[in-house]
Amino acid sequence: MTAPKPVSVLCDWKPSGRISLWRYAGNTRHYPGWHLNADAAGCRSLIDLLDALATEYGRYRTVPLLPPGAAQLRVPDNRRSACIAATKLQWMLSDATTLWRFPPDGDPAVLTVGSDWLAPLRRGLHDIARGRGDYCIGGDRNGNLPLWFWWGS
Repeated sequence: MTAPKPVSVLCDWKPSGRISLWRYAGNTRHYPGWHLNADAAGCRSLIDLLDALATEYGRYRTVPLLPPGAAQLRVPDNRRSACIAATKLQWMLSDATTLWRFPPDGDPAVLTVGSDWLAPLRRGLHDIARGRGDYCIGGDRNGNLPLWFWWGS
């Protein structure tokens, strides 16, 4: 008799809660990058996803997103710019530990990070769940955008 194969933690992961991701068409000097908001269940779901991805480099999951509502958009208060919302976000963990890749285009939006970014991402998600934010991580001069964390649901 052979031992059963272990079930992949990543395969067991399922999205839950409300999660929104958007960027602005204008005023990118003050609001560059992607902007993330989630309710408590969405934050927990994304933290669980990061934990699952940490066990299987190179694998990814696609997260369904909802457009940000007035309550979410009121927090950064960038009324002068149109909001461009993604409908899906693909999260992937790379074995290149310092990698941050988050291009501005695409639906799904694709965030590929190395393990060095797991702790800052987790901290940002915990902050959103606690009603904190207004800061970003990541981004570079090669066109990869930073990720902003915003409260409000």
